[in-house]
Amino acid sequence: MTRKPGEVVKEDSKPITARLQSSPRNNYLVKFCRANAVLGKFVTEQSKAEESLLLLEKIVADAEWQTGSQLLNQLRNVGTAIQAKMPWETTPCNMVQRVIKIVIDEYNTCKGASDGGNYQSISQMMFVDPATGDLPKCTDVIPELRDRILEAMAEHKAEVEQSQELISLQGESKIHNDEVIMTCGMCPMVLAFLTKAARRRKFHVIVAECAPKYDGHKMAKCLCTAGIQTTLVQDCAIFPMMSRVNKVIIGTRSVLSNGGIKTFVGAATLASAAKFYSVPLYVCTPTYKFSLVACEEVNHYNSGNLVVPPSANLPPSVDVAVAQFDYVPPENVTSFITNNRGIAPAYVYRQLSELYHPTSYDL
Repeated sequence: MTRKPGEVVKEDSKPITARLQSSPRNNYLVKFCRANAVLGKFVTEQSKAEESLLLLEKIVADAEWQTGSQLLNQLRNVGTAIQAKMPWETTPCNMVQRVIKIVIDEYNTCKGASDGGNYQSISQMMFVDPATGDLPKCTDVIPELRDRILEAMAEHKAEVEQSQELISLQGESKIHNDEVIMTCGMCPMVLAFLTKAARRRKFHVIVAECAPKYDGHKMAKCLCTAGIQTTLVQDCAIFPMMSRVNKVIIGTRSVLSNGGIKTFVGAATLASAAKFYSVPLYVCTPTYKFSLVACEEVNHYNSGNLVVPPSANLPPSVDVAVAQFDYVPPENVTSFITNNRGIAPAYVYRQLSELYHPTSYDL
């Protein structure tokens, strides 16, 4: 039985549901919202980004639209539905916002207009009034616009696929012989970065285990398999061990609009210890993780079964809250190692201006 568009959106989001039900012919939106449940099965953020771009390509190629404004409205509806379906995920929404920027840029190129170089300040970007954030009027019918958008999306998809390799190639320039590196948790991006650097550099890696998930155990095993000298320590040993560390290198789930990061549990303790000992902290992250989400929106919690087994029979009055993510403020981050260049936290706003159009900030 075919699922109606309104069934995939939260019941308390009446404006969104009404918007989806008002366009029953848009089968692309039904397919996209149905595939959102599949995105939760992907482990890495890169796989989520690639799957999101694949679905957006189908929307651009198969949806019925004649002008750029019609496509932009459809993409905005998709982005709103994603936020209602998965408010804790930022990568799929980032991909929608990136495609909106591509559509506007390609339309302006075809029309001979360009808004390049109009970078916004951080205050303008973080305090955009959604009421005034109307999409540009791209009302002219341009026959070659669809092909140009698909070509630009293919280039962006190739950039996403190559992002991990481009970041790992910078390992040799960031890490020197006989250095002590500290990290925590299991991050494929950091693993590739350290493994690539180990081909020409000899260094020692200290891995914090990251309770209660203990992802650091898997990270330590992978590093040992790659021939890297590795030491696994408890989270409580981060502070005393930091005095002998040269660099801290971690990954992240998302880079926030203020320059902070939303990352796995344990990274905040690591970053605070690094700042106390004046140890530089580098974050390996591709540009598709740069998000417009603010720092106060990252508090989500996992099930308490991670720390308390179901057989414990705790009284109903006891609430067990386990943080799913850690927030690291921008003052604790030295630099972001991206697939394009190194970026300081103070210049994240400029990177966001290059990636996204101002009218998509309210998604």
